Amino acid sequence: MDHAVVMEKMKAYFARTQPAEVVNTLGEQVVTRLLQDSLDVVEFLVYLEEELQLASEIDLNALGPQVVNRTFAEIASEIVAYVQTRLPGTA
Repeated sequence: MDHAVVMEKMKAYFARTQPAEVVNTLGEQVVTRLLQDSLDVVEFLVYLEEELQLASEIDLNALGPQVVNRTFAEIASEIVAYVQTRLPGTA
């Protein structure tokens, strides 16, 4: 799994609710701009788990408490690293 795959799944999630200019610059967007409460973040992570066909849940705590203050590109990188180190065997 690589960064581009994760970003494409993220863009697909927001394509149905956000204008094209937001989706096209998603990597630069801070998470709290589009996901304003913890339930939104959890719903988003569940979507990613399903779309990326992960064998296990993404542990929000493992991504760090500052996850909501990062950009989506940074979160994509964190998810790739998380999958590689915590979910071995996941492509």
